[in-house]
Parts: sequence; C-alpha cells; structure tokens
Amino acid sequence: MTEDSIMFINSLLTSILSNFQFILSMLIVVIVAACFLGRYVVLTKKLVLSSLGVLVLTILANIIIAVFVKGEVIADMLVVIEQLINITVFTYAFFFYLFAFKEKRVLRAIESTVCLYLLTAYISTFSQLAVVYFAGGTDDIFIEIYVEQFATSDLWTAISGLSFLFTLALFVVGYFGFYRQKKYYVIGIPSRILFIIWIVIFIIFPYIPAAMSGEDFTLAERYGIMSFMFGIGLVILGLAAPVIVVIASAERSMREKNKSQEAYLAAELDYIEQYKRKQTETRAFRHDVKNHLAMTSMMLEEGHVDEAREHIQDMLGKVSALSPQYVSGDEILDIIISMKADRMNELGVRFTLDGVVDGGLNIKPMDKCSIFANALDNAIEAASACEDPFVSFDIKRTDKFFVLKITNSASKKVDIGKLLSSSGYTSKKDKDHHGFGLMNVRRTVEDCNGMLKAESDEGSFTLVIMLPRNGEKQG
Repeated sequence: MTEDSIMFINSLLTSILSNFQFILSMLIVVIVAACFLGRYVVLTKKLVLSSLGVLVLTILANIIIAVFVKGEVIADMLVVIEQLINITVFTYAFFFYLFAFKEKRVLRAIESTVCLYLLTAYISTFSQLAVVYFAGGTDDIFIEIYVEQFATSDLWTAISGLSFLFTLALFVVGYFGFYRQKKYYVIGIPSRILFIIWIVIFIIFPYIPAAMSGEDFTLAERYGIMSFMFGIGLVILGLAAPVIVVIASAERSMREKNKSQEAYLAAELDYIEQYKRKQTETRAFRHDVKNHLAMTSMMLEEGHVDEAREHIQDMLGKVSALSPQYVSGDEILDIIISMKADRMNELGVRFTLDGVVDGGLNIKPMDKCSIFANALDNAIEAASACEDPFVSFDIKRTDKFFVLKITNSASKKVDIGKLLSSSGYTSKKDKDHHGFGLMNVRRTVEDCNGMLKAESDEGSFTLVIMLPRNGEKQG
C-alpha cells in the first residue's frame, strides 16, 4: 500500500470519526440542557436524524475541495479549509439548536452552540495532548501532527478515535444514566460559571509550554513542563470540576425528591389518622343509631313532631360531620386537597371544589402528590399575598382526558413563557430552594402522557392539568 493510500485512509477515518464525534457532542448538549440546566427540550427521533446533516455538509465540503482545489495541498491551506468546515458545522449546529428548543430559541441556540464549542475544544485538547504525550512529545511528533501530515497521519486517526470514544462514553452515561431514567438535576448559576471557567482553563492551560520561547527553554524542558502540567491538570481540571458539580446537583435534587416524599408520607399518615378517627366515630354512631331511630319513632307516636324533627336534624348533622368535606373521586387527591384546604382555612383563603374524577386518576400516588401538592402550594402562596385571596379547583372531563383546573387570585400578571420554560424561576429571595415546583409538575404531567397549560391576567392565574382518563403510562 502506497504512502498516499495510507494518508487517504487516515484522512477518511479522521473525517468519519470527527463527524460522528461532533454529532454525539451536539446531542450531549441537548441532554445536558434537559437533565442539568432545566431546559425544556425533548430528544426526539426527528431531532436525532436532523443532527446527521453534519455528515451531509462535510461530504459536500470534501467534494467541493476535491473539485476546486487542484495540485498539492500545503498544510496552511489544510488548516484554512479545516477552519471553514468548522465554521460551517457550528453554523449548522446553531440552527439545529434553534429548532430543538421551544422557547427563547435564539438565546438557547447561542447558549448551546457556545457549550458545544467548549465541549468539543475540551475533548480535542484532552485527546491531542494524550496522543502527543504517549507518542513521545518530540519535535518530530509535533511537526508530523501539526505541519507535515495535518489530519492525515496515523496519530491524527488516533486523536480522532480517542475523541470519539470519550464523547461516546459521555453520551452513553448522559442518555442511559440520566435522560432515559428521567433524572433531572438543576445546576445553580454559580456552579455553571465555575464549571465553564474550569473548562476554559483546561483548554488554555496545557498550551502554555508550547508558547514558551525556544531560546529560553529547550524542547525537552518544555515537554517536561507540559507533561507535569498535563498529569496534574488532567486529574484536577479534567475530573475534579465535573465531579464536584454533579455531586452538588445530585444533593440538591435529592433534597427536592425527599421533600416530595416527605409531603406524600405526611399525607398518608394524616389520612390514616383521619381514617381511624372517622371509623371510631362511625362505629359509635352506628351503635347508637337504633336508639336514635327508636326515640324518633316514639316522639312521632306521642305527637311530638317538632322534637322529632329537631332530633332528625341533629342526626343529619352527625352524618354530615362523618362524611368527607371534599370529594374529588380520587382517594389520594382527597387527602391532598383536605390537607391544603386546612392550610387555606388557616390563612383565610377561600377554597371551592367543583366536579369529580370518575373512577379516580390512574397514575402513581407519588405522581399525584408531585403534581397536585406542588400546584396547590403555588396557588396558596400566590393567593395569600392578595387582598381577596381565593383558590378554586374545577374538574371536568372530555372523551380522553380529565381536565383539572386550579385558579388562584394573583397580585400581578405572570410571565407564562418564563414560568413554564425555565427552571428555578421564582419571585422569592431564596432562589436556591424555590422555583422548581412548577417545573416538577410539568415534567410529571408529561411523563404521565398529559399536558400542562397556564393562563394569567392582572387578577388571577390558572393552571390547567390534562391527564389521560385511561391513565396508562407509555415507555
């Protein structure tokens, strides 16, 4: 096999691996946006297929180069061509993200494209330095990689292969470990800034020895410095920052999850206590009901109609007291509503319930708590800040859906788009522990194959939760 054939094969492999590595990086950014930044974006089949457009662009670019670039191609020209291809694929990535997101598309596209650039630069730096290091780091190696055989040598194939494997590993972990498992964490702004700073440092830091003056430092000295910096930097900058950020976000997510679980357990315990109390009172009333009926019959026989009527009214009062105050048609939902109604009563918030869920909501009890406890908490908090506080819960049904509408008084109009599309949006000063309730509601509703809508005006806010009547969750 001739040297030209080997260079062609290396160039082809490098191009293929680089393209698939870039595509995986594009999808990783989507996964990160959904699982770690709280962005509303869904990794659909259509979106995945559209990412393959990078391959089409690269193929067209290579055809154009083959047709219009004649003769021997020098390294400088290859660098320029490589930069033009990079600009093209990053432009394509911008439009890819522009259509991937459903809200604030331009901002999200810019944000994601910057993240994509940092991710690819991070992996490229890691791969190039690793290959240079293990190849010996001599002057001949540098010249071969970056001058004589730019993007066509065996070493470039190794660099592309390492980049692809590293990116593939990140994608597999992100997709199967987080996205498919619906594990959504929200990394705070300070952690995001720290993460970006550390990545930028890792990209720039290892190239410092290469910029040192050859008159003051020999190549061996610069290589020794780079090796030391690479060894230390890989551990500290390459691994420590991601671990710290992920651990911090996981702890925060666990706090949110524990809070939801505690609310559900509290509701269960409250229901058990209420149930026991009602059962005791019911048994006592049932024991006495024969005596009450006999007394009423005796009053009627003796002509004491008014006393009999009054006694019947007392009995009806006891029956009403033993009956549940709020009946929605779903036992768990009744518990949640009763708990929140007690709180509203304490805060002076008027509450009304209209309609029933025939046959109950066929979703997990934990999902019911996550949806309705959060939604009612948000409604109560907003209503309690108004002069005329109220919360209404209306239940209707269509052929396929239960439509549960929660309306509350509001002191001002709410930015619906910002509220539904962004994580952590809150008017409270304690932004670290609030603003995620509605985000959890939206994701839980959609996980149950439902839909969430919201309406707002100057005096009220309405949250519409639509859940399928069959309640069957799809994978």
